[in-house]
Amino acid sequence: MTTNSATHRAVTPAITDFGSVLRDWRNHRRISQLSLSTQTGISQRHISFLETGRSQPSRATVLALSDSLDIPLRERNVLLHSAGYSAAYSEQPLDGESSRIFLDALQATLDHHEPFPAFVIDGSWNMFMINNAAMRFFSLFVDMFEALEAMGSPSDFQVIRLCLADEGLRPFIVNWEELTFTFLQRARRALLVNPRDPRLPQLIEEIIQHPQAPAHWQNPNWSSAPAPAISMTMELHGERYSLFTMLAHFGAAQWVTLEELSVETFYPADEATRAKLVALAG
Repeated sequence: MTTNSATHRAVTPAITDFGSVLRDWRNHRRISQLSLSTQTGISQRHISFLETGRSQPSRATVLALSDSLDIPLRERNVLLHSAGYSAAYSEQPLDGESSRIFLDALQATLDHHEPFPAFVIDGSWNMFMINNAAMRFFSLFVDMFEALEAMGSPSDFQVIRLCLADEGLRPFIVNWEELTFTFLQRARRALLVNPRDPRLPQLIEEIIQHPQAPAHWQNPNWSSAPAPAISMTMELHGERYSLFTMLAHFGAAQWVTLEELSVETFYPADEATRAKLVALAG
């Protein structure tokens, strides 16, 4: 089963001059001009001139620097625009004939995972596709679409916000604090990957300021060993379901929209949950 995500986002901050954007990315990655020169074969002097605006880059230079700095594809397009070039990476919606092969691959992954839940989330962490098992399972607790409407129909981070809201899944999540902390970690890691996404600090603040958020989330204690995998334990009418999740991505995607997709698959963490999920499938 496929469900369309919210309207595609436009979150990239205003484009500034190429030198400033390049310098910001290099500093964020903690790479010196000399190291970047060694990685790209571009002289340190030329990189310095690019950052100060004394030189203008070629298109090939922009792409080489973007690759060495491991800049997300969406932000590589920003860097190209700031240098006066057109985008190199497609942001086309995944609903055309050219994307059919990728959608079919995603659908096959979701179908193959039956009778266990799985869904695809987009770059806004919204459900882009969902399998029947996930619909059956989560519908035990809430109607997700009605819950989102009751929450004010958020356009971003719908999966996380369903777990945060009383109108959503929060009342049914036994290990809510543990699970929500993993969302916080994921948001912080995503911000490290792309510090130019203005929504991530807002999401982090929203999680930290949640009424049930413990104070230590702002300064976590990292002395204890982390769990081997992200788990979700849910309960309804005395029936408990224990699952853990795994994330997968397209390898080396060259489309912005493909790079931002993730497949989240759920697995039963015990035999009782496995039997219940199989029974739900009829």
